[in-house]
Amino acid sequence: MAARHEDGWELVVEYGPQARSRRLTGIDVTDDSEAVWFVGGSGVIGEYNITTQTLTNYSAPMGITSTWEDCAVRGTAGEDERLYFVNGSGELLVGVRQESGAVQYNDVIEPGGGSTIPGIDFNTRMRGHVCSTSQFVAETCDGGDTWEQIGIDFAGGAFFDIASQAEDSVNVAAGSGIIYRYDGFRWTPHVVDDDREAIRAVTRDGEAGLAAGANGKVYERQSAGQWQRSDTPVEAALNGVARGGTYHAAVGENGIIVERQANSTAATASEVSSSSPPRAPQNPSNSDHSLPPGPLSVEHYTQGEWVSASEG
Repeated sequence: MAARHEDGWELVVEYGPQARSRRLTGIDVTDDSEAVWFVGGSGVIGEYNITTQTLTNYSAPMGITSTWEDCAVRGTAGEDERLYFVNGSGELLVGVRQESGAVQYNDVIEPGGGSTIPGIDFNTRMRGHVCSTSQFVAETCDGGDTWEQIGIDFAGGAFFDIASQAEDSVNVAAGSGIIYRYDGFRWTPHVVDDDREAIRAVTRDGEAGLAAGANGKVYERQSAGQWQRSDTPVEAALNGVARGGTYHAAVGENGIIVERQANSTAATASEVSSSSPPRAPQNPSNSDHSLPPGPLSVEHYTQGEWVSASEG
């Protein structure tokens, strides 16, 4: 996990919560931007608290060691987080922070019938969306207890990511250069890449939005159905994208980070490690929180606790 300071990027968590250098695939931040949750291969789940610089290992809950593909987090760090994790087996795990500090879980469910779920995003604590590799998109309004399929019947390509802005404003990043748009009633495909290369990541922040994909391509939302491509200095595949108050960034393989200042059109590239970094946080601009002064590191390491709702 890497952090952006005024003078550049620094590596904060180098080997993951299990110190085994598992590949990381998804990341999100709490509503107060005080903690970062991230997931990855072999059941890896970790939390890094920015203020206390504490890394907590929540990996392989209930013995689940499938790759967690993505995560979504709502709530305040250490107090009332509601956590959503999806994996390559099509499973969804929901966790809720308890007063004791433990995370309470319910039974794992399969919103999409068992197909890999590469993307999950929540626009409120209880309402969110998932997409699967079988062209399935579903919505929940009760915090993941039940799911209703809302599309996409006519889609033929792979899905890679989803951005849930509201119940009537959802985007799905897909193959063949397409970003799908949902307005609460119907889906509309928009071809944003003339070369028809895959769009692998998408994020929304109000009316603004960013997407990224193959060969270093980044796209900025101009209107509901229009995305404009921006040039970057790299040709690497970009797997995650984020909008921040100061910087916009996209991340790719081999530690590549492409960024630009929020008020600029010029992009620069850097490399923070020799391994693949996690996806960029999806909504970092929801808070004015800034990183504490000085370098970040792992000052404390703890083992997280999971408790069953049936035991509560």
